[in-house]
Amino acid sequence: MPNQRHESFSIEYKNIVPELITEVELFNPLNIEKNIKTLAIWDTGATISSIAPDVLKKLDLEPVDSIMIEGVNSLERCDLVLVHVGLPNAILVQNVKPAVCVFSPIDLGLIIGMDIIKLGDFMISNSQGKTLFSFATPPLPIKFNLANQALHVNTSNM
Repeated sequence: MPNQRHESFSIEYKNIVPELITEVELFNPLNIEKNIKTLAIWDTGATISSIAPDVLKKLDLEPVDSIMIEGVNSLERCDLVLVHVGLPNAILVQNVKPAVCVFSPIDLGLIIGMDIIKLGDFMISNSQGKTLFSFATPPLPIKFNLANQALHVNTSNM
């Protein structure tokens, strides 16, 4: 079997950030000429991704299914649409089925949930007063274990 190619990106923020926001490009899978760039927040607490209703309209997407979404204080039925998601560094995740949900802040077009995050390795580092966020897909053959790294650093400091 040939070696598998891994796609990745990393973003270093100027300080330690409370949320991970990146620019993404969204495509209508039935007409890739219909695409938009928008901001997305990476949310490990979201089981599936969500798309804003105004993005749905701009891309001319039609619901393909529906799902019950349980939020912190609510339970509601939401439409699912089919979209291609272009992550930073031209990583394309095809045929994502995000739920159509109203969320804030308004300038966000997508919430990236675990349906996308689980496709790769996701890492956050808050060293030296800056947040470094990196993502690689498919998952790398090496598993990174921060507990082992901390033990190694502590042992070296003795």
